[in-house]
Amino acid sequence: MKELLKIRDLTKGYTDRSILEKLDLTVYENEFICILGPSGCGKSTLLRCIAGFEDYTGSILCNGKPVTAPAPQRMMVFQDYNQLFPWKTVEQNIQYPLKVNGLRDKEKLRQISDEYVHKVGLDGYQRYYPHELSGGMKQRVAIAKALAFKPELILMDEPFAALDAITRNSLQQELADISANENVTVIFITHNIQEALTLGTRVLLMNKQGKIVIDEENTIPKPVKPSSPGYGAMWDRFSRGLAQESN
Repeated sequence: MKELLKIRDLTKGYTDRSILEKLDLTVYENEFICILGPSGCGKSTLLRCIAGFEDYTGSILCNGKPVTAPAPQRMMVFQDYNQLFPWKTVEQNIQYPLKVNGLRDKEKLRQISDEYVHKVGLDGYQRYYPHELSGGMKQRVAIAKALAFKPELILMDEPFAALDAITRNSLQQELADISANENVTVIFITHNIQEALTLGTRVLLMNKQGKIVIDEENTIPKPVKPSSPGYGAMWDRFSRGLAQESN
């Protein structure tokens, strides 16, 4: 597999404490990496450093180039429903990054937005505004917006955490299918072990000191179910690890 992201000695702190301390991580193309860890361990800070939103010490290389600022090659999907422009329709939100980066052909823009609206199951909602959508539908739009630009890397910070269980399970399956079909590389933050095992091709656990203490390939056959071979043993390992790191 081709190396996409290489992080070495990543350190990030604020005035009162250190968040990340000499963290190392290598990500390969088409991986879906899920990161678990207790609150405050630096999961979101790690994503923000990769996205270019935070300064840091150490090294972050994306396709061999240093990450020094935000770039459209690294798109981020947040937990907050307000990540969409409220004055733009669904299709306008999806098209916006494409326009900013020089695509002006109206027919091509419409074709791309329609394609990704379809992929996330929102056919017929192209001209709806965010306030007319449910939380799950807004997250679908945010995912479509990220995918449509065809970035090298999508960073997802607990995007389903505020959704009800039924919507969450539905979006998990949709995202798993989309990521497999689109050959996209994803780093996904979650507190939910089931979600990590369902989505991840590789699952990581961070401790309170911002260190990666478990880094495990997910060999559970897809689609993942609690009855799948290996599910129970892997769930137990991460459950015990998360409990230990949370104390």
